[in-house]
Amino acid sequence: MKLTVFIGCYNEKPTILKAIDEAKKLDIEKEIIVIDNCSTDGTREILEGLKDDSDIKIILHSQNMGAGYSVCEAINLAKGEYFYAPGADLEYRMSDVIEKFKKLNEEQLDGVFGSRLLDKQHISKLDLIKQRPFWLGSIISTFLTNRFYGRNFTDIIAPKLIKTDILKNLALKSSGQAFEFELVSRLCKKGCKISEVPIYYNPRSHKEGKTIKIFDMIPALLIMFKVKLFGSGS
Repeated sequence: MKLTVFIGCYNEKPTILKAIDEAKKLDIEKEIIVIDNCSTDGTREILEGLKDDSDIKIILHSQNMGAGYSVCEAINLAKGEYFYAPGADLEYRMSDVIEKFKKLNEEQLDGVFGSRLLDKQHISKLDLIKQRPFWLGSIISTFLTNRFYGRNFTDIIAPKLIKTDILKNLALKSSGQAFEFELVSRLCKKGCKISEVPIYYNPRSHKEGKTIKIFDMIPALLIMFKVKLFGSGS
C-alpha cells in the first residue's frame, strides 16, 4: 500500500462527503481512514450510511477523544508507506499530496510539509497578522521550530506527507490541538529530512466552523518547549 489518507472530522456535515470523494479520486494506490470524533451535527449519521463502502475504513468515537488522539489512532492502523492527513473541512486541496510525493521522491526525503506561506514571503508578517489574526500562532510556532532545530520552514501547520514507519516510532502523546506541534518537534528532534511545497489554502471563518482559538497556542508552545528541553510531550 502506497498511501494512507486519514480524514479526521468533528461536525463537518457540509464537507465530509466531498472530502471523502476527493480522497477517492487521488490517482495513487491508497487506503482511506475516516475517524469521527463524536460529531453532533449529522456528520456521524452520514458516515454510518457509508459503513458498507469497502473503499473506506470508518471509525465512530462514542465521545470526543481529541483531534490528536484520532491521528495517533489512524497512524497505528495505517498500512500505507506514507501518511497524509488533509482534514475534512476542505481548507486544503486533497490533490496537493501529488506534488508532495514528487518532491519527496526527487529529494529522497522523510517528509514534505505543505506551506501556506512559501509563495507569500513578499508579504510582511505584520500584514499577514492584520489580515487574519490566527496567523500569529503559525508564525510564532514556525519561528520557534526554526530556532530550536536550525530549520528554515515557512509554515509548520498545514498538511504533511510523512513516511508512516517514522510516525509509528515517534511515541506521540498529544490528544488535543497541540498534536501538530508535538509532531513537528519530534520529527525535527529526530533529524528527519523534510522540505516544503506551496499549497492551496482556503481558510474558513469561525462562523463557517473553524475551531482554532488563540488560546490553543498555550498548550502548543508548552509541548514544543517540553520536547526541545526534555524530549517529552507528556
